[in-house]
Amino acid sequence: MEIKKVCVVGAGTMGSGITQVVAQAGYRVAMVDMKQELLDRGLSEIRNGLDRFVARGRMTQESMEAALANIQATTDLKAATVDADYVIEAVFERAEVKIPLFRQLDEFCPEHCILASNTSGIPISLLASVTKRPDRVIGMHFFSPVPLMRGLEVVRSLLTSDDTVRTSLDFGKSIGKETVVVKDSPGFVTNRIIPLVMNEAAKLLEENLASMEDIDKIVKLSFNWPMGPFELCDLVGVDVVVDLLEGIYQQTGWERYKPTRLLKRMVEAGYLGRKSGRGFYTLFVTKSIT
Repeated sequence: MEIKKVCVVGAGTMGSGITQVVAQAGYRVAMVDMKQELLDRGLSEIRNGLDRFVARGRMTQESMEAALANIQATTDLKAATVDADYVIEAVFERAEVKIPLFRQLDEFCPEHCILASNTSGIPISLLASVTKRPDRVIGMHFFSPVPLMRGLEVVRSLLTSDDTVRTSLDFGKSIGKETVVVKDSPGFVTNRIIPLVMNEAAKLLEENLASMEDIDKIVKLSFNWPMGPFELCDLVGVDVVVDLLEGIYQQTGWERYKPTRLLKRMVEAGYLGRKSGRGFYTLFVTKSIT
């Protein structure tokens, strides 16, 4: 199937990042959100990201302007999807938000359109079950920051067709991503691993084994990671980490995925990381937890 128009639903960090890489690859792309202010913020993030690429010599000013010209920002979901060939959902990571959206997408999108979710751990089969096209529903799990991270987890449910997988792999390659196909399972592959690291780091901090900065330092030095678990948690969002852990815990009952008290208390207090302007690196720097 030839993809001419892509629709990205959600203009947050992930949605704007996905929109950017799709537009850079030459596709027409509609970015949809509920409020104009959210779209404006997403467009600003895209322009800033492209500006940095130009400043670093990774793209020309002309290429930047061409990418921006490929983007249409709108609050009208129906108008944006009526002629879409491929839709990528990147809204809030809650099933009760995604499920009604997939019902709408199934109603609005043309029959041939593939419906993809950027979910970090919600079962693709669950999202597919509320549509009349379960064979054309798939997971396309991007990583943050999307314009810089090369990996793309392509999640196939029991009902996803071979053609949908092939089209999605070709699309992923066309936007510069390295793809890996995984089965539809709680947390997939990446989120069976990384949230555990952040959860365990929070346990270490609770036990006062070392300072937050030193835990991040030793992890980076020992494993050659660019970021430590607390830096990564602030980037991803503490609430997102808790949702991931709780989602896997509820689906499996595996105790190791039960979020620590510290992570849950931070969410309750609004310490969500960079997006809220306060997180681990505003709460614990140079402070003792005792």
